[in-house]
Amino acid sequence: MSLIIHHWDADGICSAALLYNGHELMTPKIGNYFLTDDEIEKIKDKFDEIYIVDLALHTDSLKKLMEYKLKIKVFDHHLVEKVEGIEYINPIIEGEDEEKYPSASWVVNEYLGNKENLLAFLGVVGDWERRILKTRFYEKLKKFIEKNRIKFEEMLEMVSLIDSNYKVGDVNEIKNAVRFLSRGVNKEEILENRKWIENKMKIENEIEKILSEEGKKVGNILIKEMDCKYNIISTIARKLWEKNDYVIVVNWGYFDNDCQLYVRGNNVSFLIDTAKKRGYIAGGKKNVMGAIVPKDECEDFIKIILNELGGKK
Repeated sequence: MSLIIHHWDADGICSAALLYNGHELMTPKIGNYFLTDDEIEKIKDKFDEIYIVDLALHTDSLKKLMEYKLKIKVFDHHLVEKVEGIEYINPIIEGEDEEKYPSASWVVNEYLGNKENLLAFLGVVGDWERRILKTRFYEKLKKFIEKNRIKFEEMLEMVSLIDSNYKVGDVNEIKNAVRFLSRGVNKEEILENRKWIENKMKIENEIEKILSEEGKKVGNILIKEMDCKYNIISTIARKLWEKNDYVIVVNWGYFDNDCQLYVRGNNVSFLIDTAKKRGYIAGGKKNVMGAIVPKDECEDFIKIILNELGGKK
């Protein structure tokens, strides 16, 4: 019996949908990049094979899973540390260009030998949004959407609707989304999903409120603090990064004892190691570092980040 453990965003959902064939589904507690003891317990002795998709799962969680002699495949496009005994389908850690493999959905689709399809491209747009327009990869996307009479704005809207499920914290609907998309739905079925539309409206109101509040500028770095129950920190960071060289976003309101911390910039991947050396759960790629930091250490960590980013252009 197989299990798919996947990230909760559009890329993770689309990637899982590409792999889905009646497998069991699991997404970690939204915001966690590790498995809790309860989640490990649910996996133990129940599965022969696990696919981990678009999720930079902490090495401690991976090592715990390995104790149960499970066959594990990791499909990803993030910079991750390899764990011995696990099979990685991740061209980025083998030195490939991120513009050639811009999403986990693209990695999965190529691995499966599928033709180019909506899910593979939605994962790309989900992770890159408008930045994809300035990449070499955009020529592939342009040909696909023109051939299928889809507008780029519709791709963005579909991603936004799929993402609305994790942003409001609806784990069951995340699983439903994987099953729904795995059927090979068309753009109309996604754009007209009533539940997702309702979720998106809630999120947009909260995002608008947060963006209307001023952040603090330190040189070319914007620091934005928020207190929010929704998991929208990555969205806030992306939107602020459009007008700033570097962005540090902190959400004090999602976890009880920890804060969410996101950094966006032209090259911030080195901060992943900085966070991990301090014992934090952290991951990301070239342009993003995300970490879960104890609240009483968050301000000190921001100072460290500011110091390491100092002078960067």
